[in-house]
Amino acid sequence: MIDLPCYDRREAAAVSRLAKRLPVPFNIAGIDVEAVMPGSTPPRLPADYCRAVMRPRGHRIRVAVDSTLLPAVAVQRWPEITALPPGDGLREILFDIVFRDLAIQVEQWSGHRPIWSSAESAEAFPYGFEILRLERPGDSLGLVEFDGGGLQWIADCCSTLPVVCAVLDDLPLSLDLLVARLSLILTDLRQLASGDVVLLDTAPVGHDGAMSVLLCLSGGPRFRASIFNGRLAILSAVDCMIDRPDPLPPETFDSIDVPVDVDAGRLTMPLRQLRELAIGQVLDLGFDATTNISLRVNGQVVATGELVRIAERTGVRVLDLRLARSER
Repeated sequence: MIDLPCYDRREAAAVSRLAKRLPVPFNIAGIDVEAVMPGSTPPRLPADYCRAVMRPRGHRIRVAVDSTLLPAVAVQRWPEITALPPGDGLREILFDIVFRDLAIQVEQWSGHRPIWSSAESAEAFPYGFEILRLERPGDSLGLVEFDGGGLQWIADCCSTLPVVCAVLDDLPLSLDLLVARLSLILTDLRQLASGDVVLLDTAPVGHDGAMSVLLCLSGGPRFRASIFNGRLAILSAVDCMIDRPDPLPPETFDSIDVPVDVDAGRLTMPLRQLRELAIGQVLDLGFDATTNISLRVNGQVVATGELVRIAERTGVRVLDLRLARSER
């Protein structure tokens, strides 16, 4: 049995609502940062990270921040404070300012000022998001962790934030130039040989030498066109419901069914090894397939994620979108 992360339907809906609104940029201690969904395994934080627990509306939310995350104004005026040890009294005072600043932002965001207390234990929280420095996306400055109740509260507070969506307009899609469709029985198909002629029911090439074709997207005809001297001329759109030439509004394409392949990685092997594959043979993948899931459209990876269980079903939790982002 593969041990997949499990969510109930309510938690899965909250995670989905939260993920649609991340990353969220904000400023803490004078540093521009953003909150992002972490990978399948939360980052291991150094022991010198400063930890505290806030209790907004009674929920427990643990915050751990980098020991170098000091107020930017103070660092600019006294650069030597960055060399002070983590237990130094001045650093503790400065961290109080950092957490106070964070509490003010939480109040502005949620309408409730959290009460801070010391981190209680090393208890693992099932949910969280990572805080990254905007100017250096790979530079992690902290981690915010919360339980199921905190997850619901944060998802509700984020409901007014704009949804971050992937821009799909630049994603390449394949258009088939369909000349005709045939119906052949399997016996005739097996007996095809080089030199045979397959007769078409229509005459796609006119007296002027232009070839009539249909431009098909995801298996459905979208435009009538003609090909002449190596050039494709669009003639009209096709109304698939009644098969008549008619102009179609651009939003028609938003309802296209786009096939999405879900794969667990790719193997590369020489043809010699491929020929030797046998029933019962076991191959070492070298990676965890459940956390190596890719969503592909037309062969292009548009997102990566991990397999999760939601009630009795299996889903893919998207961890990284590979398309350009914009807000709408």
